[in-house]
Amino acid sequence: MTELIARLRQRKLVQWALAYIAAAFALIQVVDVVASQFGWPESLRRGITLALGVGFVVTLVIAWFHGEKGRQRVSGAELLLIALVLAIGGGVLWRFARVSSTSSPDAAQQNPGIAAPDSAAVAAASRLRVVSATPAVPIPAKSVAVLPFVNMSSDPKNDYFSDGITEEILDALAQVPNLKVAARTSAFAFKGKAEDLRKIGEVLDVATVLEGSVQKAGDEVRITAQLIDTRSGYHLWSEKYDRKLTSIFAVEDEISKAIAGKLQVQLASAKGQSSLMQKAVDPRAHDFYLRGLPLIATRGPVLREAVADFQQAVAIDPDYAQAWAALAEAQLLLPHYFLEQQDTAAPAGEAAARRALAIDPDVASAYVALGMHYRVQWKWQDADAAFRKALKIAPGDAEAADQYGQYLLAAGRLQDASAEIERAQKLDPLSGIIGVTRANVLTALHRFDDATVQARRVTELRPDYALGHFVAADVAICRRDYTEAKAQLETGARIAGENPDVYSRLVDGIADPAKRAAAREAVVTATADTHQRLTRTARIKWLMLLGDRDDALEALQSVGHELMFGQDNVWQPAFDPIRNDPRFKAALKKMGLPYASKDAATL
Repeated sequence: MTELIARLRQRKLVQWALAYIAAAFALIQVVDVVASQFGWPESLRRGITLALGVGFVVTLVIAWFHGEKGRQRVSGAELLLIALVLAIGGGVLWRFARVSSTSSPDAAQQNPGIAAPDSAAVAAASRLRVVSATPAVPIPAKSVAVLPFVNMSSDPKNDYFSDGITEEILDALAQVPNLKVAARTSAFAFKGKAEDLRKIGEVLDVATVLEGSVQKAGDEVRITAQLIDTRSGYHLWSEKYDRKLTSIFAVEDEISKAIAGKLQVQLASAKGQSSLMQKAVDPRAHDFYLRGLPLIATRGPVLREAVADFQQAVAIDPDYAQAWAALAEAQLLLPHYFLEQQDTAAPAGEAAARRALAIDPDVASAYVALGMHYRVQWKWQDADAAFRKALKIAPGDAEAADQYGQYLLAAGRLQDASAEIERAQKLDPLSGIIGVTRANVLTALHRFDDATVQARRVTELRPDYALGHFVAADVAICRRDYTEAKAQLETGARIAGENPDVYSRLVDGIADPAKRAAAREAVVTATADTHQRLTRTARIKWLMLLGDRDDALEALQSVGHELMFGQDNVWQPAFDPIRNDPRFKAALKKMGLPYASKDAATL
């Protein structure tokens, strides 16, 4: 041992090792900074680190043989020592490579078990990402999630204000071409949760995160914002803004431009400015607008409150285009949640959308609202043009992508619908409605296994989302899993406040011909007051599932411009037995279906 230590000193092996480690550590720090700035892929970073590890072993071997001139002989003990060093070093490097690969974004898609066990939202999102049929791809460097800004005001009721500021910055960034922006539903799932930013980056598939705080006092506001690289944890940019509420749009504009510049993209608009409101807006109107934004995103019964807030905003400032557009979208959503009749909500929503576009022809949400309206009116070409216009203005808007996917499903363009809803889910992986739409599209394509997985992810992610359970039941019926269908319908009905017995009788009638008469009676006698989801088109679907084709066809002939939800439309498997029936073809012709894509019209 004494001789070995002497020979180590002669060859200066310790000095060489320490020098190499110091140089390698410094190089790794430089590479980390440069890689963050230029968006180098994780595989390249890991490759450099592994190369440095191999180089360390090589350096030790060279130093041993050539450390001291004239002493080139190597004893058997020395050969054994070198072999042990190489073996241990190789094992350490192999282990490092495995750990790095399992912590990479790609591995997160393949292994749903890596999500943090203390966060149901993160775990569910990690599982949901597995559903996508598209191959795993690296996280795009030009991507960002805007996390909910923290309300630093003394009054917790000002949460709506900080949430609204967050959403407006998010909407502005969604209009930047070639920039992926995680949608509101997914970003706000992390509100109030101390999640690791790297994990958030994996779940939302983004390379950067914007977080900050808002402090409001009287007519003054302080906004702090910081942009963080989710891969390295480094702060890329931070800033503090003290402004009057009258200049709040300028602050949002500054923040969005700073982020876009840091991510090396250009803000898009005809004049080279962001699409944030450039005109002065009455702060009182803006306040009501911010109150309504989180409500319209929440959906459900609070949509009535959102409508009231937006109406207040446009009453105070009649030239507030964004408020008119939000009002249009909220009004058109009311019938979808059984809060107002279609024949009253539709004209009001269309008028509000047109008023918004008359003030500002580049408001994307107004075109989304028009597309929703045209879809119900069977104006397929006009709807197609409206949705395309919205996505041209705001290519990163998940709401626009989802609504367009729903339109494509209704129009019978199933492959196009599949591609669009896949894109929407990448933008908003935690959205319940997008997951439901994707399940409906997969079911229409007869991809029942994929639809089952997707529906299960939705119910796991949003266990209190009634529609998710109803769609899961539809998929189960297609698979003839009637036990599962009854269980999902019972859960969905209870959440929706409906009597589950009727749905149970319907499934029994499908499974057992002896019980079909009772099931048919349940379809006919159930009222809209007690079973809102048994809409006219839903009843037609149930009649088809019960084998009552003549009554179903007769009812289909008289369908007018009314809501036809994705799980009930004519492209679902329930209608397969009558696709060649002349009466079915006549009904499709009346609706203008299937619709063949044409060039988008100019609105």
